[in-house]
Amino acid sequence: MRDLDRALADIAAIRTQVAQGAEFRGYGPMTVAATSVLAVAAGFAQNAWLPDAATEIVSYLMLWIATATVCVILIGTEAIARTRRIHSGIADEMIHAATEQLIPACVAGALLTFVLFRTAPQSLWMLPGLWQLIFSLGFLASCRLLPQAGQHPEALRRGAKQDEGQ
Repeated sequence: MRDLDRALADIAAIRTQVAQGAEFRGYGPMTVAATSVLAVAAGFAQNAWLPDAATEIVSYLMLWIATATVCVILIGTEAIARTRRIHSGIADEMIHAATEQLIPACVAGALLTFVLFRTAPQSLWMLPGLWQLIFSLGFLASCRLLPQAGQHPEALRRGAKQDEGQ
């Protein structure tokens, strides 16, 4: 029985290593683009409903935190669905590996929000842009899981077909 447990543990470790080394294709471009549309809509909503956001800090934070939450849910939902469709066998390991790369950025964004709210509420106007920068850094941290530039799977397949035709 101990050998079986060891074999299962080895298989789990191998699956995790394969998932960490494989290209992660869970981020869908349409969903990521949709989040930018949501951010623009939130900007228009802020302009219409909160013309003086400095005096309505809680409403301002609620608007942008709600927008960020919806964006994270959209990206997360699509990432899970795409990963399970594309990487069916190791999907859970790949999602876990990608999430590990984004967690520090999310924690940094939450801490930054808390610190600005407590110590410098007059600087909260910068928060949406700062969140974008922090999330982008987290996204780029997962680059080891993303396809390398110029090596899109479709382009590679087309190139291979062209080589066969010559």
